Amino acid sequence: MRRIRFLLVLALFAGALYIGWQFAAQNGTPVRVHWVIGETAEVSLWKVLLVTFAAGAACTGIGWMYLALKSGLMRRRYRRVLAGLESEIHQLRNLPLAPDPPAPGEPREAASEGLPAREPLGRGA
Repeated sequence: MRRIRFLLVLALFAGALYIGWQFAAQNGTPVRVHWVIGETAEVSLWKVLLVTFAAGAACTGIGWMYLALKSGLMRRRYRRVLAGLESEIHQLRNLPLAPDPPAPGEPREAASEGLPAREPLGRGA
């Protein structure tokens, strides 16, 4: 399977190289590129097209990198919030559902004196 994949990649590379060679041979006409502030010397058309394609690909890649970085930071923030919420759920699961009921004839305050004082749960704790 690896050999077939290698041969397929090699064939695709050779095909792209052949197509590129033919494109350069057919588009070798010298052209001048007129910019807003000036113009270039005569350059082959295929070189101008190649540079234009590379510049567009670079701009697109920068945009994709920005979006990937932004989503990665957002994912990290959400994971941190999720960890805090999971910790809070774990703390809430370990709390008793109700205090021990007072014994018959015992005042209500005396029954709750034996319980430890609870601290309020806060976010991010």
